[in-house]
Amino acid sequence: MPQIQRKLAAILAADVYQFSAMMGEDESGTLASLRACRAIVDGIIGEHHGRIFGSAGDSVLAEFASAVSAVICAVECQRAMADRNSQPDTKPMQFRIGVNIGDVIIEADNLYGDGVNVAARLEAIARPGWICVSSKVYEEVRRKVADLRFIDGGVQSLKNIVDPVGVYHIGSDAAGVPAQPAAPTGAPAIPEKPAVAVGAIRIISGDDEVKALAEGLDDAIRSALAHNTAITVKSVDTGAVDFAFKGSVQAAGRRLRFSFALAETASAAQIWAQRYDRQLDDVFDLQDEIVQHVAAAIRNRIKLRIFEKLRSTDDAVLAVPQLLDKAAGIFMSSLDRGGQAVPALRLAVTRAPENSMAWAMLGFGLYRLAEYDARVIAPEIAGEILASVDRAIALDPKSYVARSFKAIAVRDLRGDMRAVRELADEALERNANFVPAKAMRCIADIHLGDVAGGIQRLEATIAAGTEDASHLRHRRELAIGYFLAGNTGDAARLASKLVEDAPEMKRNLLVLAGLLAAAGDQAAARRTIETLRAEAPELTVATAHLPRFGDVDADVRFRGLLRAAGL
Repeated sequence: MPQIQRKLAAILAADVYQFSAMMGEDESGTLASLRACRAIVDGIIGEHHGRIFGSAGDSVLAEFASAVSAVICAVECQRAMADRNSQPDTKPMQFRIGVNIGDVIIEADNLYGDGVNVAARLEAIARPGWICVSSKVYEEVRRKVADLRFIDGGVQSLKNIVDPVGVYHIGSDAAGVPAQPAAPTGAPAIPEKPAVAVGAIRIISGDDEVKALAEGLDDAIRSALAHNTAITVKSVDTGAVDFAFKGSVQAAGRRLRFSFALAETASAAQIWAQRYDRQLDDVFDLQDEIVQHVAAAIRNRIKLRIFEKLRSTDDAVLAVPQLLDKAAGIFMSSLDRGGQAVPALRLAVTRAPENSMAWAMLGFGLYRLAEYDARVIAPEIAGEILASVDRAIALDPKSYVARSFKAIAVRDLRGDMRAVRELADEALERNANFVPAKAMRCIADIHLGDVAGGIQRLEATIAAGTEDASHLRHRRELAIGYFLAGNTGDAARLASKLVEDAPEMKRNLLVLAGLLAAAGDQAAARRTIETLRAEAPELTVATAHLPRFGDVDADVRFRGLLRAAGL
């Protein structure tokens, strides 16, 4: 019996999307287009030292000695096809490409085996104009090929392939691939980085000073949005976008009226609108205030809009970016009472262990879940929270999100306010309008001695980020700030409203009890403690999830107030 010859090879499989339908409409025109496209594709394959070993109808199978060569070839093929399709009087033709690396059987000039079969199946699940690669290829090329976006498609069960295969979709503007990522079957189509068209602020009335303010706002809003890694900022005349932002300013003497709106382009639905009436006093302070409000609103409303499309979709069919979008929506809509976001985030870090954002959000999700319990965070959970945010920073040292989430964890788990301030400052260097980082800077200031200034800045940050995923925690921190300032009456009122708005967050009841006692309402403080102990009779000052204070005397005082209230 002759010995079977085998080798390791990178396989590229390509075919024309909807070729049969095109042939049914225009046989001669489609064949002419195919010949023209094949001349381009075959030439590029040859340039990258590939060998075509299979070609039937509209399909191509080629082998390469290197996965990197195969992927670069695939990218250049898609770029060339996009260029060709953009030419006038050209019959458009889109290819789908799959790339795999694996063991193949050699028989004369042909190749067989799972190495080839998987490539063909990847091509079949690729979107038109896209490249779909196996996780083996991804691991080989991700650090060697610049300017490519790899979008995690999860683990897929491919037709007639025994073992599930991890897949990644490649999107690159340079390669002419659309900006919308492929998603596993059953998932809604969600853009990886939604594109927002930002129009110039329209001046309805006003003098040169108002005109200068509007121009400054234009630049500042664009800059603030450009620092947000979750969206792409475009001008109104640069083609298709997912959302459109517009604004106007109207002046009457020193009085100004700003009007802003954000619309989803596909549905033409207005998803946010806001009017601000202000006085034209300090131009820079006014500009900073408006930009902070607008940037936070755009970021939050886009995330919530995406969440609406993902809310009822099973996690198993979502790609990693969609899992993160879904978790962000759960956080922002305050639905995470039972930790619904945590399983999605654990799945995300399992599928994409190199994804910094997934680790940062997992740390935040675990911390967020602890807010619903009045008992101190278990050491193993606290360790996982810190390990998750540390890994996120190690994977992406420039991540302002990871640093902000670490600031939250360090403030609550270690009480190191100086480290919190340093982390917040590092995050703000990368995105000066990121609400969680701004809030953590204010909170650190309060606990490091600048109580009045920190409170004032935290109130402004809360006003700008009413839909931020941490706004309830920011409000609790503001109540604690008032306590440190000696304003116990307002501190207790803020905490009471917080508990009224989110009664399921049991930790806030601890803060309320202490602040009621500080304000002299011992009866209400005792009732609050009784409510807590009805659910957790073993709860004590030592086992409670208490707020951390930068000042030791304040910590001792707060614990004494809880004991006086019956804990």
